[in-house]
Amino acid sequence: MTRERPVGSAGIVRRTCRRMGLDRNPMRRREDRLQSGVGLLLTLLFLVVVPVVAIVLGGRVYETETRATESRIAELHRVDATVVEVGKAPLYAPITPARVSWVDGQGATHVEDYRSSAMVKPGATVSVWLDKGGRVVEPPSETRALSRAVLVSGAVSCAILMCFATGYYLLSASLDRRRARRWETEWATVGLTWGGRGAV
Repeated sequence: MTRERPVGSAGIVRRTCRRMGLDRNPMRRREDRLQSGVGLLLTLLFLVVVPVVAIVLGGRVYETETRATESRIAELHRVDATVVEVGKAPLYAPITPARVSWVDGQGATHVEDYRSSAMVKPGATVSVWLDKGGRVVEPPSETRALSRAVLVSGAVSCAILMCFATGYYLLSASLDRRRARRWETEWATVGLTWGGRGAV
């Protein structure tokens, strides 16, 4: 008589438990169940902790970087300048060196070096950012806050993963040593038992 296989969600749960070593198979040792249970626990913890870290830590980093960007923008002012000369763009970077000129509020003309991220021609009008001293500076990056938040969250998540993986590896190594000792002891016991049966 063939045994019917479980179907539906119950069958899926049983198969999953069997593959993860969480079933009631009498051949499984206590160390096997402990290792499987710890592995499952660490996996669940990782799936819970990582989103929390991404939301909490990433959110704080994003807020901090956003405030820093807004503070930096408040210290700068933007003017429209005219491109008077264009240099040769290097092959390794999409930057076009140029010289631009503009007239300040007092009617004085200024000429400064400028690096454009787009192709420009003499006579074109570009927006440049000036610091308090009237020098051309790089504008604050609009994506800095988001990229920094993603970078920090990713780094922390990788660190958590490494800690969990290291802990699981150390536990597995310790359990392997215990399994090896029990295996040797059981084989020695079996050898004595078989030897005793063969004695006259």
